[in-house]
Amino acid sequence: MRWFANSLLLLACGGCCTVLRGTHQTMAFDTNPRGTVVEVDGTRYTTPVNVVLKRTKSYPITLVKAGYRMIRFDLTPEWDGVSLVGNMIMPGGSLGLVMDAADGADHNFYELAEISMVPSTQPSDPPLILNAFKGHLLTDEQLVVAIRADRLDRSQFFRGEP
Repeated sequence: MRWFANSLLLLACGGCCTVLRGTHQTMAFDTNPRGTVVEVDGTRYTTPVNVVLKRTKSYPITLVKAGYRMIRFDLTPEWDGVSLVGNMIMPGGSLGLVMDAADGADHNFYELAEISMVPSTQPSDPPLILNAFKGHLLTDEQLVVAIRADRLDRSQFFRGEP
């Protein structure tokens, strides 16, 4: 009977990641130049800003500043494996894994590098559609190179080496 009570208690609090880091993450958005409007999930902020995001959800992000091209990208959380390690240590681990997966606590957003806005002389310039990859915003061509480099050497691409 005691194991049943312990299982209910674990179910009530969630898994390791739910307890230790929660279901939300604070993301920092900083741009060069500062004062750029960043729209996250329909809400507008001015950079630099910290925004609290749910770990279960992907977010379309738009950046706008007069005299610069609009930038758009999707910010998507990724499974990071922390729940696997933590729930192996905690009693009732497999139940904790299920709880962490259900509430998204087993996912994490990569910290974003400072976003450089691209000057524009034409207000009609189309927005730059970029890809978020491990905290960096990349064009489609850069993304292909980054994925290839990541497969070969995880640090090579971001050190600026070919």
